[in-house]
Amino acid sequence: MTYSFTKATSKHVLKPVTKIWAFYFIIAFGILVVFKVNLLLQIESLKESQENMKAEQKRILKTTQSLEKEGERLHYELGVASQIKNRDEKLRTQIKNIINMIPQGIQISEIKFDNQILFIRGTTISKELFETSLQSQLRTIYSMSNASFYELPSGWLNFESISQTIGDDGLIERIDEIR
Repeated sequence: MTYSFTKATSKHVLKPVTKIWAFYFIIAFGILVVFKVNLLLQIESLKESQENMKAEQKRILKTTQSLEKEGERLHYELGVASQIKNRDEKLRTQIKNIINMIPQGIQISEIKFDNQILFIRGTTISKELFETSLQSQLRTIYSMSNASFYELPSGWLNFESISQTIGDDGLIERIDEIR
């Protein structure tokens, strides 16, 4: 015998709507965990790349500093080379001027220029002509200028003039003063 017109149904602890909410809550929690893990992995990756970038930055900074020092050294060497070139050009010009001032009575047969020594060989009519025209000009450039003379049968004189600088005797300053 039954006391009810409806058939008995079993009662569940959780209603079907609650089961659906729990399912969606678990899915949402799982998605948050996946995002959290993904963010942690990205943070670790960024930390590694940041360390690599710092090491690269230090290497680039060292390279830049060494290149700056090298540039300063090359700039200094360029200045020194330019100064030496200018001095050589002034000295060459001065020697050309001396050669252009050689009077008719002096004939030059050989000129050698080696670092700090100028060697001139030739013939002259008289010792005084050589001393007043050529030797005095050489003495204005070089600290020491000596000439030796040998008489030829024709009455002319062979001469050898050696002009040289001794150490740091101010040749560079004298050349720099030439305009």
